[in-house]
Amino acid sequence: MRIQSKEIPQADRLESVIAVTVAVVSGAHSDIEIANRVPGIEGTSRQGRYYRQAAEILGFVVNNRNHSSITLKGTQIAANPTLTNPLLLESVLNLHLYQKLIPYIELHPGGLNRQQIIDYLQSISEDKMGPSMIPRRISTILGWLHSLGIIEQHGDNYQISNRIISDLPVLKINDIEQPIIPTTGQLRDYEEVEARISGAKDFIMIYKNEAKLERASYSHKKLTNLVANRIKQAGGIPKSNQFIDLATRINRDYLFEMKSTTSNNFKAQIRKGISQLYEYRYLQSNPDAKLVLVIENPISGANNWIIDYLELDRMIHLIWDGDDELYATERTRNELRFLNLSTY
Repeated sequence: MRIQSKEIPQADRLESVIAVTVAVVSGAHSDIEIANRVPGIEGTSRQGRYYRQAAEILGFVVNNRNHSSITLKGTQIAANPTLTNPLLLESVLNLHLYQKLIPYIELHPGGLNRQQIIDYLQSISEDKMGPSMIPRRISTILGWLHSLGIIEQHGDNYQISNRIISDLPVLKINDIEQPIIPTTGQLRDYEEVEARISGAKDFIMIYKNEAKLERASYSHKKLTNLVANRIKQAGGIPKSNQFIDLATRINRDYLFEMKSTTSNNFKAQIRKGISQLYEYRYLQSNPDAKLVLVIENPISGANNWIIDYLELDRMIHLIWDGDDELYATERTRNELRFLNLSTY
């Protein structure tokens, strides 16, 4: 899905968007009432509207005929009206605009200048968006990320801040027709994934339903968190969508599938994990991504052949949990050094 004009805020100061939320909780409803309670935009109905619309985009308020009301999320923001509120960070990360922009900046660790970011956003925006909109709003777009510490500026270039990665939650990509890890950042990345996902809609529903059931289990959440934390410690951003458990780019691309296992179901779970990883990689149009299967319990005894089958024949790296520690064979440990795995 291309970026739409209604998704792009035009309120430079994220702190003032928080102030709008506090104003609505305090009884301001019209745009001018809101403006008069936000320092810097008092007496300006137009600015009140811009900042109120930004709060709407984030899901903090709703508006009907110039009458704003607070949402549950907005109430939680107003209770802790700071830039360090984790819900604010999550709300910004969930915006379609940033779900496309952050992976693109991550794709260029050396950084991107303002014009390169403008060109990229224009290339993936809806056709009816005027050519001047992105350039006019780029200060807001980058300002929000800078205010939250997600990006930092070095000279003319912007890049992902290493200081924020440990605080980021798993970046959930809501649009499953978007590449979870863009390979080039060009429009063709999105078009190829969109075409493949569209052609596999029946399978996608199965994936989504299975993922929803599996992710509800404690063991699945535990595996996901263990790996996600290792990714962040290595300076990577863990991502997921509605059917891919985790993905990241650390020098190269990786797709992870987590499987809860018992002595009775581990063979069936491993077979399911193998097929899912190959299918996910195809649907993501990322043939060079490394595949990693993470299971709950070690494989031992007469079943050790499965490890060689996965790693030598299927080229799938296997990891397993052991009392909150991640284990792997020596060969997988050497391939995935960034995860700091313990040796089997």
